[in-house]
Amino acid sequence: MAESVETIERRGFPQIAGDPALDLVNTVSWRLNAQRRVEQLPRYTTLIRWSLQFGFIDETDAAALREQAAADPQTAGREIGRVIELREAIYRAAYEGGPTDSVARENAAALTEGHLERLGDSWRWAFPLDLSLPRRRIALAAVDLLTRDDLGLLRQCSDADCGWVFLDSSPRHNRRWCIASDCGNRNRVREHYERTRGVPAS
Repeated sequence: MAESVETIERRGFPQIAGDPALDLVNTVSWRLNAQRRVEQLPRYTTLIRWSLQFGFIDETDAAALREQAAADPQTAGREIGRVIELREAIYRAAYEGGPTDSVARENAAALTEGHLERLGDSWRWAFPLDLSLPRRRIALAAVDLLTRDDLGLLRQCSDADCGWVFLDSSPRHNRRWCIASDCGNRNRVREHYERTRGVPAS
């Protein structure tokens, strides 16, 4: 029987990773615990909101993509599945040091579908405004991530279940937690309890 994964709908998505491709990886909560794992991209409309928040599309793109997803829900469903596959490939390649073939294929396909257009004093990749647009732009961001010269600063939250990843830009490069007020506080309380358990109060 297929493993059931809980899903949630967020109004906004945390931006704690230091790179948008890593923030995509963090759209899974409790990655390291199969019983607690939560999928934050349950449907294509959620992907639209995520892509808009992280600058992969603009409001005009988002409106067009909502219309297309409503008109063709099957294609939209397949597309969110492909984005999730790409997300997992990014995690395996960036954090686990796994193969990069899947990311490279998505990037090559995106470049084949796109073209360079002038934007002010610079150039940017432009793609057809269809349901694959977020995935195309995520594929470019994934390669940008993997070719960063500071990827050695990639860390994973020290919580046993969390699994969120981030680039450690702290002055001493000793960041342990995805969010200090969340995983950090919870684990500090647990560690304090374990240290003091069974010790009589003074």
